[in-house]
Amino acid sequence: MKKKKFVLAAAALAFLAVLAAAVFLIRRYTPSSEKMTAEEYFGSLENGEAAVIVEDHLAQEKALIYEDGIYIDYTLVQSELNSRFYWDASVEKLLYAAPLEVYEIPLGGSTYTAGEETLDAGEEILRSAFGGMYLSLDFLCQYTDIKYESFQEPNRVVITFGSREVTTAELKRDTAVRYQGGIKSPILTEAEKGSLVTVLEEMDQWSRVLTEDGYIGYVKNSRMKDFYPTRRDTYREEETYTSLSLGERVNLVWHQINYPEMNQNFADDTGTMTGVNVISPTWYFLADNEGAVDSYADAGYVEEAHARGLQVWALISNFSENVSTTELLASRAARQRVQEYLVSQALTLGFDGINIDFEGIAQEAGPSYVQFMRELSILCRKNQIYLSVDVPVPMDFSRHYDREELGTVCDYVIMMGYDEHYAGSDLVGSVASMEFERTGIENMLTEVPGEKMISAIPFYSRLWYTETLEDGSVSVTSEAVTMEQAGRLVEENGAEVSFDESAGQQYAQWTDEEGRLCQIWLEDEDSVRERASMISEYGLGGIAAWVLGNEEDFVWEIISEEIA
Repeated sequence: MKKKKFVLAAAALAFLAVLAAAVFLIRRYTPSSEKMTAEEYFGSLENGEAAVIVEDHLAQEKALIYEDGIYIDYTLVQSELNSRFYWDASVEKLLYAAPLEVYEIPLGGSTYTAGEETLDAGEEILRSAFGGMYLSLDFLCQYTDIKYESFQEPNRVVITFGSREVTTAELKRDTAVRYQGGIKSPILTEAEKGSLVTVLEEMDQWSRVLTEDGYIGYVKNSRMKDFYPTRRDTYREEETYTSLSLGERVNLVWHQINYPEMNQNFADDTGTMTGVNVISPTWYFLADNEGAVDSYADAGYVEEAHARGLQVWALISNFSENVSTTELLASRAARQRVQEYLVSQALTLGFDGINIDFEGIAQEAGPSYVQFMRELSILCRKNQIYLSVDVPVPMDFSRHYDREELGTVCDYVIMMGYDEHYAGSDLVGSVASMEFERTGIENMLTEVPGEKMISAIPFYSRLWYTETLEDGSVSVTSEAVTMEQAGRLVEENGAEVSFDESAGQQYAQWTDEEGRLCQIWLEDEDSVRERASMISEYGLGGIAAWVLGNEEDFVWEIISEEIA
């Protein structure tokens, strides 16, 4: 009897175990029927608002629907759709810099201007609502390679870009599109058999897709067929930004002019110089926040340079304690004053190009800085004046320089391949190690066409002094020295020169009479040759050097040989 009860109990336990396993398997492998609401997915939409899907993601910003027109938040326009639309608070207008004109778009009107011409859009272009500004999507499409489709319940707008590599697939059957990959994820929408989806990310079992009606979710790969990669046609031909080219590799050297009388030294300063085809005198300086410019320019200098077969690209800098570059660039009037002055100087004095050397641009001033360059490029393009701009080596913190846009609107973009270690830094090292230079070039080429890129190299070294002070702290200071000075210092102090593998340069150190550790990374024949050889190796548009007078005579022949 006891044995029978035991068998029955064991059978019951086995049955319960099987039942539990069956329940577990059913729960695990049965797709969830839970649905995510439109509000949960798209967010809460006020009356007149619409969600915006841009290519492969749901934007944070909402669109505005007004009298059958759709308006896009300016913040979204600037950040993702077309950064050439620039709100200028100083004139309370939206500006758009085309290749030859700046369009001015006022709030609340249907007309806008292009130079002296007034154009009618047929609808309100720029609206103010919800504490922000909204641009007509139809108007935006006239100047941007995008198209859109709109849907209701809920209101949503799907924006796609032309000229994109995309993969589409067809659904084999009616399919649940889920919020995440996996059958337990909630359902966003049901897509019908035969409908097409854009495959945004293909994975082993599931793929992230965009449905035709604007939902971004996940579909099992087994539910799709005919994965078809293609290049989407352009929706609108891009505007043509013509550029000037020297017709040969640029070999530029900057000529530092600290006061007007230094222009008279042109013949002496360039006496041993060979191979150079562009000289850039540091003639112009921003003087105040209203756009006044101080000048050391000299027409005789231009005549002498042209007689030597040299082009002159006059430099303007922003190194002045009296100037807030951020404030100046934010003012349309100040920008125009600088731009018109520089162009008038080029036409009056006969120099060939303008070189913009605005450094230390604050992140918040990035859009205004780029707008300044766009506007100046229009004047230069109309007057056949070369426009070049100096930018730091690409780093995350200098992304706001928008080197890609500069590479479109300027004739040449010059990467200042130095100051890896700089004055005021506590980190001792080379002005520009070879890896620093090479990495900078490679990163810059992802943003700027090679034929427009100029790599600027140093004609100087930095001598570092490290000493321990009486309070036990360590002091690090430095000074820039010419090539000749560096060689003389090494020789006078009997320092041993060795090759620093990490920097790719010759290195020397010694202790001076004050007990300071002195360290220097040298610019010599080998370093100049390797820097110059990268021009041909990467197919760049040329080379530049800072600064005339700091070099040894051997540099000219080496550079000419390597960039030929």
